[in-house]
Amino acid sequence: MKKIHRMLLIFTLLSVLLVSGCGKKPTETSEPVNPLANMATTSWIDEPIKSTQAGLTVELLHVAQRGNDLVLRVKFPNPDWRNWYISKVKLSVAGGADYTDAKTEFFERLYQKDSNTYCLYQPSYNEQEKCIDTEKMDAYQIDDIIFTDLPGDLTGKKMTFEILELAVAAPYCEDLRIPYIEDALSKDFPGLTLECASGKRAAVNKISEASGYADNAEAQAAVQAMVQEAMSGSVSGPWTFEIMK
Repeated sequence: MKKIHRMLLIFTLLSVLLVSGCGKKPTETSEPVNPLANMATTSWIDEPIKSTQAGLTVELLHVAQRGNDLVLRVKFPNPDWRNWYISKVKLSVAGGADYTDAKTEFFERLYQKDSNTYCLYQPSYNEQEKCIDTEKMDAYQIDDIIFTDLPGDLTGKKMTFEILELAVAAPYCEDLRIPYIEDALSKDFPGLTLECASGKRAAVNKISEASGYADNAEAQAAVQAMVQEAMSGSVSGPWTFEIMK
């Protein structure tokens, strides 16, 4: 029953809340941009392939070749509120080379904005995120992992794709999930708000003067503890997928 309830909440985000969002009203487009428009239209796999490790299930959703590039669309769960990403990968081609250098293109995420708010962001369809107030949803992210300069013909060659690690990334202050940190600290410091210096790295943030806690040593220590948590963390795999064209 809990699984059914969660699915209903996700459907609510994808349908009912398409007309609302966080902030200003989103700009509607007549036709969504198809991120696979320049790729082969037929995936190498008929249905998602799942791999479970460290209590997390990762799904391989789509595999296609674009010239000498191999594009693998992957869905992975967010273990918690922080900004997670796929940090290490490996592709092994039978009878050929191993590839560990890949680029990542973000596709979609459902993340926890604060203790009772979850937001869906789909830049390919609409630049505005849609949010809903709820106690619990299964947060996730979908990325395209792209390996370049592979042999042009991979037909009949067995390949092993491995996600070796998930890690936390917060290159800029805005990536720290500031609303979550403010909400988490609100019980001890009601009204505490944070400010980010534009374009600065994640460590550059400060407590707003208007909140009344700018000179409060306890508040400063609490903020820095959560910032450090938001900037570090990893989960090791491997999550392994066997594929063949």
